[in-house]
Amino acid sequence: MAISTNSDWLTHQWVVAGIVSASSRFIPVPFIDDLVREQCRRFVVSRTLHANTPAENISLETLQPYYSTSDGCLAGCLGTLAKAPLKILLFPIRKIIAVVTSVRGVPLEIMKMVLLGRTLNRQLRDRPEEIDNAYAMRMRVAFEESFSGMDFRVVKAAMNDALSHVSGWKSSAMETARQSVARQDQSREPINAPKEVEAGAQKVQEVLDRPEFATLFSEFDKRFDQRMNV
Repeated sequence: MAISTNSDWLTHQWVVAGIVSASSRFIPVPFIDDLVREQCRRFVVSRTLHANTPAENISLETLQPYYSTSDGCLAGCLGTLAKAPLKILLFPIRKIIAVVTSVRGVPLEIMKMVLLGRTLNRQLRDRPEEIDNAYAMRMRVAFEESFSGMDFRVVKAAMNDALSHVSGWKSSAMETARQSVARQDQSREPINAPKEVEAGAQKVQEVLDRPEFATLFSEFDKRFDQRMNV
């Protein structure tokens, strides 16, 4: 799945961000899970952008439509305020569901971060001159549509098995997630992950090197490219 010369290092950054983002579902504090996921997506894009030196003229702000989970500052803020009472009311139920579905949700969140970074890496390599705000939004739509149409059963089984061999990754990742919320202006810095998260990331990277994942990546690339060319 190598894209750039430092792909192992970059993939590690994506996987660590995925593990931290996935752990946010276990944090029993309203809104923190959304903040952590947003920050991890921003981190993945920032590190990928930073690793592609020919794309230095493309800013993180240019790519915001690609990684952001909101539809703009004003709309996002107003939407959050309007939904806040309902989200707080439903928070206990949402958390129960998040924990119960973690067997599926954790691997999918990690995979989403890896594909988010990998897809951007390909675009920065192949079409850097086309990337602006409008192109970034097209990327986001194509990404979400492609992701929702994939069969990730092999991902769920393989990643759950990999993480089952690493004790303490969940609590360590949750603590890193809490810390990440306070580092929102430091998205270009590597996540200071504890050894348990690093060990989990290493296990996941070994899984990503399996032949069946190469097939999965190729299928996702094909779907994404088709949607971008519509």
